[in-house]
Amino acid sequence: MLGAVTPDSFDTLHSYTNTFQVPFVTPWFPEKVIPPTSGLIDYAISLKPDYHRAVIDTITFYGWKTIIYIYDSHDGLLRLQQLYQSLQPGMATFRITNVKRVSNAIEVVTFLGSLERLDRWSNKYVVLDCGTKLAKDTLILHVRDVQLGRRNYHYFLTGLVLDDRWEKEVSEYGAINITGFRLLDFSRKVVQNFIEVWRRDSISAQAALMYDAAQVLVDSILRMLRKKPDFLRSNMRRNNFANNSKAIDCNPTNKISPYEYGERISKIIKRTELDGLTGLIRFTETGHRRNFTLQLIEMTVNREMIKIGTWYDDRGLIPVKTKLPGLKELGFYDRNKVYIMSTIAEDPYVIINNEYTDQSSKFTGFCVDLAYLVLEKLEIKFEIRLVKDRKYGAINTKLPSGWDGLVGELVRKEADLAIAPLTVTLEREGVIDFSKPFLSFDVKSKSNTPFSTTFSFFQPLSKEIWLCIIGSFFGVSFCLFLVSRFSPNEWRVMSFTDSHTTENNEVATTKTTVVNEFNLWNSMWFSLGSFMQQGSDIAPRSISGRIVGSVWCFFALVVVSTYTANMASYLTITRINEPLHAYSKVTNCPEDQVPKYIEEPDDTWMGFLSTQSFLGEEKKKPCEMLVSVTQSGIKDFAVAFPKGSKLRDGVNLALQALRDSGELQALVRKWFIDTKCAVDHEVHGTSLSLNQFAGLFYILVAGLGMALTIALLEFIQHGRSEAVRANISLRKALRDNASRNARLNQETPPREQREETDQMDWNGGGFAGYYASGQSGVQEETALHGSFTQV
Repeated sequence: MLGAVTPDSFDTLHSYTNTFQVPFVTPWFPEKVIPPTSGLIDYAISLKPDYHRAVIDTITFYGWKTIIYIYDSHDGLLRLQQLYQSLQPGMATFRITNVKRVSNAIEVVTFLGSLERLDRWSNKYVVLDCGTKLAKDTLILHVRDVQLGRRNYHYFLTGLVLDDRWEKEVSEYGAINITGFRLLDFSRKVVQNFIEVWRRDSISAQAALMYDAAQVLVDSILRMLRKKPDFLRSNMRRNNFANNSKAIDCNPTNKISPYEYGERISKIIKRTELDGLTGLIRFTETGHRRNFTLQLIEMTVNREMIKIGTWYDDRGLIPVKTKLPGLKELGFYDRNKVYIMSTIAEDPYVIINNEYTDQSSKFTGFCVDLAYLVLEKLEIKFEIRLVKDRKYGAINTKLPSGWDGLVGELVRKEADLAIAPLTVTLEREGVIDFSKPFLSFDVKSKSNTPFSTTFSFFQPLSKEIWLCIIGSFFGVSFCLFLVSRFSPNEWRVMSFTDSHTTENNEVATTKTTVVNEFNLWNSMWFSLGSFMQQGSDIAPRSISGRIVGSVWCFFALVVVSTYTANMASYLTITRINEPLHAYSKVTNCPEDQVPKYIEEPDDTWMGFLSTQSFLGEEKKKPCEMLVSVTQSGIKDFAVAFPKGSKLRDGVNLALQALRDSGELQALVRKWFIDTKCAVDHEVHGTSLSLNQFAGLFYILVAGLGMALTIALLEFIQHGRSEAVRANISLRKALRDNASRNARLNQETPPREQREETDQMDWNGGGFAGYYASGQSGVQEETALHGSFTQV
């Protein structure tokens, strides 16, 4: 059974479903449903959550002490009864002063008017438990009634009516305080997808619950079918056989025959876990909803609904945190009180002046000047005191507060605030409060050295980039060598005259050979000349070779330009205002950042092994740090307060004002930057990393790959033409050409020119070397494009 029934007829249907063991899925139960007294299974399942506890939590959240309860149905009366039962004597946070059952909006306004005549000026909080239409009519009549107030009334709509559509053009809704629950969370993807298909901007809570009820039933039946696929078929055959009777007797004289799968389906439904419109759907053993949420909504003066919190059935009401917490308490600290500021002696933060004339000149330093700037903006008086045990603060179980140092004084509230080089840590934030950071620092990088070494011209580029450039040079040279060997356009026929003297006369012989200028050494020379932007006396003639040269020239252009620009940033060091720097000064780490040594045990033999003298350690400050007020570093310094201090918000605003006006940066320049220095040697460029050059190497690799592909296509195309000319197979032609290319660097003596016409292979057969340097009369005859005829 699936559907919604009225509270009056629910008990009858509930009895029938339990008797015949038929699962009954309904969008909502009446507020008070008595489970079967026989201890049998309850076959009714409700999708509507039991949220009377949410009503109590919301009233407590607003701090209402007295409420007026108005309802319009038997369901509302049952909810009122549960409210009374939840308010335990002596522990109730509010009282229900007036209760009224109404049937229309006029009765509501009339009842409130009678209360208004008794007490006109007090705030009135009305809990209105009714449907959407009655709630809308009541609010409109209330605003239009001149006898009723507006500002002193706050309506709390508990009937899940804010899921319905509330017309923004009705100005009365924004004229009075309205709060209520919404069942649907429109930030969830499931709800957004449904609204998009629904093509409306809202859906009522009743309709959403009915939709989820159908989804639960469908999901349960499908899971039942997966476990027992034939249970519906056997049930249909029995029904067809029994359809001879005209009616079903609900009061049989014989033994009642319950539905044989009812108990199993009911258990499957109660084990449902489904993400529905109304949230996560889960049930208890009694068929009630659990692990659900409600959205607490307020209506603004513009008739917009704003979420102010979420109510969970297991955690209660969780309000939405405001963006600026605690601003309402600004200015409520005591300006007549003398506040105790605790600090610690640490150069240059706090320096003790032994020759002071008055109390104000006893301490100097960065933190002292900062304290005067901040606390004077708050217009409060303060006294600076050094921490008694001269420690920053660490966990110490021997002390009552559990902490020593500055943190311990704040925990014990012996000081009102602490302005010192105190680092913000997770453990400290658990026991004290911190302001916004007034100083950030990072450990000094060892690679961040001045530009003054012997090979400093390598620093604009990282080591990885230099290694990749060298590898690219050899890779491009070898690629150019390969494509030149396999491309027929790089081979040329050269004719030269060789003269020699015999016994009678001088004989001149004309010889011809096939040459390729791009051997391995010439390829490397071409790559080097292109990278240095000086050119070379040889140039590639084939398409693949020109692609290699073009990509390599583009690569060299980008590398040289980038190197030149970064070299200029290294050599050009100018003084810039500190707010533009990431870090302004290198200084020693305070004692709070020095690694703590193991304390010597009191009465154990391990004390001998752990003493600092035995280990040869000395208490030093081994690290340096870079401080900044503009960017966050690894650690932060902040002003510390006891938990819940009202000074925190004022100090935060004062620090922000100092940062905006530049006074905080002036303090950094005063205490951390040497004004005698003409040049800030810490300001210089950084080496470019491989990640910044990765795209350029990708382009180079892609160009080389394309060149190799084109060279291979040229090699195959020429092999095909040679196979056709010589009437041999393509495989044999390619194998012969490859074997000749393997002997490309072997020099053979040139042959004398013969008179008859002779066909020569494209790579010249045996003519694979250069002519001798002593030979004269050389002349280039033609470029070779396949085969040629000797003349």
